Amino acid sequence: FNAAGLGTVTYNDQGDLVDAAMGHLDKHIVHITLQGGIQVEVMRWSNHINLRITMAPRAGQDGHCGNFNGNPGDDTQDAIRARIGMGVPQGESLFRAYVPSVPGKRQSIADCPAAKKAQAVAACRAAGRTDMDACTFDACFAGAQYVNEGM
Repeated sequence: FNAAGLGTVTYNDQGDLVDAAMGHLDKHIVHITLQGGIQVEVMRWSNHINLRITMAPRAGQDGHCGNFNGNPGDDTQDAIRARIGMGVPQGESLFRAYVPSVPGKRQSIADCPAAKKAQAVAACRAAGRTDMDACTFDACFAGAQYVNEGM
């Protein structure tokens, strides 16, 4: 699809995944090429999407993953929320189901049920992970398929 002067959109099963844990599933990838050298890939899954945006940094750029200034110290969750807020307003959401961000409520490992936490810790140890807190959190809330991510 060519959007007159705006860019092009294609849909296929080609491309590298953002999340290798999804590699066993059929790929459904929307490729968007916009003016100014901006490439967007949307990987569509049954209950979520992954997104990759490739572009040169721009003045004032900021978002969920940080501000692209090369300083990871100002890309913490608290720093990002202080700059841009908690989440996407419902009117700007791309999803039919909307769950607003709740100030002050953040899941932690303490919120993981004991049996699930024990399984997550065992899986992280078996994988040789040294970042046990991050691995355990990911396995508890996102799934065991993420144990090998970030290694």
